[in-house]
Amino acid sequence: MKKFTLLFLLFSLVFTDITFAQDKLKINAQIRPRFQYDNKDFNSNTGTNTFTELRSRLGVLFSSTEDLTGFFQIQDSRRFGSESSTLANSANLDLHQAYFSISNFFELPLNLKVGRMELSYGSQRLIGPVGWSNVGRSFDGSVLKLITKSVDVDFIVARTNESGFADDSLDMFLYSAYGNLKGFDNLKIQPFIIGERRAKVNFNRYTIGLFMSSKKKGKGFYNELDAAYQLGTQNTTQDISAFMAAYNFSYTFSSKVKPKLGAGIAFLSGDDGKDASKFKVFNTLYATNHKFYGYMDYFLNIPANTFGLGLLDIHAKASIVPFQKSIVSAAYHLFKSNEDYTLLNGNTSSSFGSEVDLTLSYKYSKEVKFVGGLSFFVPGDIFKEKKGKDTSTWAYLMAVVNL
Repeated sequence: MKKFTLLFLLFSLVFTDITFAQDKLKINAQIRPRFQYDNKDFNSNTGTNTFTELRSRLGVLFSSTEDLTGFFQIQDSRRFGSESSTLANSANLDLHQAYFSISNFFELPLNLKVGRMELSYGSQRLIGPVGWSNVGRSFDGSVLKLITKSVDVDFIVARTNESGFADDSLDMFLYSAYGNLKGFDNLKIQPFIIGERRAKVNFNRYTIGLFMSSKKKGKGFYNELDAAYQLGTQNTTQDISAFMAAYNFSYTFSSKVKPKLGAGIAFLSGDDGKDASKFKVFNTLYATNHKFYGYMDYFLNIPANTFGLGLLDIHAKASIVPFQKSIVSAAYHLFKSNEDYTLLNGNTSSSFGSEVDLTLSYKYSKEVKFVGGLSFFVPGDIFKEKKGKDTSTWAYLMAVVNL
């Protein structure tokens, strides 16, 4: 009840001033219902689960002065019919973002942002807001951006877990520096270091890497490279030594239907368990993994979903624009582990399986877009033993309405 009272007072103040401060206030909203047909359990004898998710967001951007802005965004995430009755109230409203931003901090080439916020860097293979999620990811902390002629650097400090007790072992800290080199035509070069520390335990992990992408104006080629190495210590006796590399390319042909072809490979190291003093499994941290490793989300939580074996993802993609405002796309993924898995019969395998994703999107208007998809996953030996032997299927239909 207190949460709704505070929100009512906030927006009462907002709309009281809106008549004379329209130039200092911007309001945005999003309503996103998504129906899903879920038969992803690899068992054809079980029934299909169908449900509808709804994510609703309302944001207000304040511009008090030229250098000072503030942003509030509330969010409700739910499933249709999940409340006990049509008179029940699940009270699941949340503050998704709330931050202030100061430009030219102390009249220096610095921008400061403090509060609760989404973060997105590079291709989102390590830090992203997970837009597909019905909740989405937010960080509590601050970002200090240094702006120079040759490079911009974001210094990030965030608390990703807080137990409420002093120096509790569950407390988790994130501190990072993410750069963006300037002066390269049609080329992005973004080096970074991401540090994590857990209080009162010997956990210190550092992810050092580079993101690069290139796209020439008037040309159809696009290239993208991610590379990262993880080091540090965990569990007192283990040294972290893991790495990730991914490369994607695509070419868009100049014709009426704009055919686009692409392919790529991603390699995430795993651990064979032979050296107890080393931890060799790469962790994707705060990534938007739905974007990369198949839309059915079997590899959403890495390394847990790969059983510590690492991941090799070889994929190909294609899309066309068959008629105005529409895009039809298809993707094929071949998933393998980077370390062998010993099956119950004593044989070894590296096959997780393969996935096909088909997607159709239609831009109904500037504010409204409809997206639908159909996916299939054929399990390999590892998934057959871990999950089930049957092909799994999944479909969805989503509307994205931005107001």
